[in-house]
Amino acid sequence: MRKTAALILSLAMTTTGCTEANNVIKVAAQSPITPIVLKIVHGGLVTIAEDVPSPQAKAVALVGVFAVDALSSAVASEQNNEKAMAEDAVLLLVTQTIRGQVQTSVFKITTSHKLIVAMNGKFIETLEPKKITITAEPGTDSTIVVTDAQAGQITYINAKINLAPSNFANNMLGDHSHTDLDTGRDKNLPDPNQNADLFDSGTGGVVTVNGAKAARWTSSDAPTLAGCESLPKAAWTTKLYGSFQNLGGPGGDVWCVLSKQGRYGTLASGGNNANYAWTFAYVLWKKPGDN
Repeated sequence: MRKTAALILSLAMTTTGCTEANNVIKVAAQSPITPIVLKIVHGGLVTIAEDVPSPQAKAVALVGVFAVDALSSAVASEQNNEKAMAEDAVLLLVTQTIRGQVQTSVFKITTSHKLIVAMNGKFIETLEPKKITITAEPGTDSTIVVTDAQAGQITYINAKINLAPSNFANNMLGDHSHTDLDTGRDKNLPDPNQNADLFDSGTGGVVTVNGAKAARWTSSDAPTLAGCESLPKAAWTTKLYGSFQNLGGPGGDVWCVLSKQGRYGTLASGGNNANYAWTFAYVLWKKPGDN
């Protein structure tokens, strides 16, 4: 009994990493933004197109128009304004020369997603973190379209799960050794040999089963459907962790996953807590044929 109490106490004192895990999944589960369309008419400043769906208005806002000598300080002020940048945001700078005067319109786009920007059919490649700069061709009508790199990525399930070996001290809470990612069920799974995606065997660690796979996500960008799909075959494995060292996995680890039913997703470790050896937050995205 004393050993069990010490075990649970040590888990309770472990940093869980749940905040990091939840932030990753929050970004991955967000709906793609509506494409943002900006128009430049010869001789005029760039404006937000009026003939677009209303959700766009919530994603983009004009900060202001600035001359060359005022631009740097204005951008720095906006980036350092914690209230203005409280939500994940990107600044879009569109520089124009109008009647010999260089002016830059600064827009704030509220999203934590990776963006793709095109002007007149050509993609803009130089995208800085949190800032996109475009120089419009003088005297030319132009259309700028800002789209979400996650377009087509729709959440199928967004859930949190707990894993623990079947002989773990907390087995009074039910058998949490198997998890079905496609349903989010992580307790007393019926027929686990067929229905599980993840299995915690204790000494054998956490592994995928029934054809499910996992691959470590190492990019500094948030995981995306396209990003997970693009990982090479050699990156995928059936073993996430070995025998549970320190009674659980480190918080903050991020994985791409492919469920037994063929859905890609991302899974983030929240470390461990007083009741379970492993905690995870995850999202699966819809596959073709899902409603």
